[in-house]
Order: sequence, then C-alpha cells, then structure tokens
Amino acid sequence: MLKALALTIVTALVSLPASASLILETYSSGSANPNTIGGYAMTDFNLIAGNAGDAISSISSPISGSVGLSDQYGNPVSLGFADSTTWWVNGEANDSNIFTTGTNTITIVLPENTLAFAFNVGANQNAQGWIDTFETNGSGLSGNSRHYFSPSASNTPGFGVYADSSQECSYLSSIVIDPTFIWGAGNFSINQGSCNTAVPEPSPIILLGLGLVGLVIIRRKNS
Repeated sequence: MLKALALTIVTALVSLPASASLILETYSSGSANPNTIGGYAMTDFNLIAGNAGDAISSISSPISGSVGLSDQYGNPVSLGFADSTTWWVNGEANDSNIFTTGTNTITIVLPENTLAFAFNVGANQNAQGWIDTFETNGSGLSGNSRHYFSPSASNTPGFGVYADSSQECSYLSSIVIDPTFIWGAGNFSINQGSCNTAVPEPSPIILLGLGLVGLVIIRRKNS
C-alpha cells in the first residue's frame, strides 16, 4: 500500500507543470519606449510608409515574422501617425505609427518566439479600457487575466508585457486591447528569442515524495 501511495505521489509530481505567467509593466504617458522590459532588450518597429487611414492587417517585426492587427470584427485597422494626431501624447523622438479603430477592440497577434512586447494606447476622450494577454504555455497575465486602465486625449499610457519563463518556457501569443471611442495603439517594440529556463530548486512536496520512495525501499529490504 505504501509503495502504491509513493508511486502515485511521484507520478503526480512529475506530471505537474511548472508555473509560467506574463508580467505587465506600465509607464507614464509621454514616455519613450523602454530600452528593456523584464531584462529583455527591446527593438523598436520601423516606421511604415503610407497615408493616414490606410487599411493595415499586418506589419513586419524588426526581428522576424510579422504582427497581425484586426478589430473586433476581424477587419484591418487604420494607419495613423503619432505626431499628427492631437490626442496622442507621443514620447518618441521621431514620428511613430499608431493603429486606430472606431470599434471596441484591437487584437495584436504576435510572431513566433515573442518574449516581450511594448506599446502605448491613446483615445480621443476619457475612456475606460482593458488589456488581455495570452501566451503559448501558461495562465496569462499574473494576478489577473485582465488589466484595466484609463486613456484620454491627454493621457497615452504605456505598457510592457513579458513572459516569465524562469521555470517553464512560454512565449507571448496575442494581446487584446479595448478602450472605447476612437482610439489607437502604437509605439511598438519587441523582443524575440529562445527561452532560457532556470532549473528550480526541489520543493518540500517533491522532497516528501522522494522520502516516501525511500521508505518503500527500506521496508522492502527489511522484509
């Protein structure tokens, strides 16, 4: 019976996944894109050539792959330019793209191996918004699956999301943003690469399981 119990505990311990989660950082309106997020070096996106109002469904990552963009109906978003938009408090030294919509949400589908992503959100009037983040392996944003914030014509908050891959490898897969009214997301920067997972120290539960296995071995030797 003791042997069966020990084997059951060890099997359960082996099957338990290590925790992986996404961490959200915030930075003030008017701030430039951070150089690092969660220890990840960030690369700014290149400025897209085009005219204001052009339909945009994807943009190239400055590292590899592309970022998909769509509104709540799956339609492309509209191209805008930060320096020519009165309700965007631009923290970048140079003009940067923003991607606007008059519908509720914008979904950002991230390329493979995305470890961190940064962006700003602005709106043409006071709004209550939220951000949902998703990853390839884990529970999503640490603490809450949804982060609430309040953009306005004079407040363009910034956000950085990164994968905490210290125990289990995970990547960002997509971000959904929903302020109301006319609004946009922009000032994108990204980090892509391979996970570097650390080997966790054994927990007390694992040590208990190993102790039970040892008891089984000792009992068999003494019988």
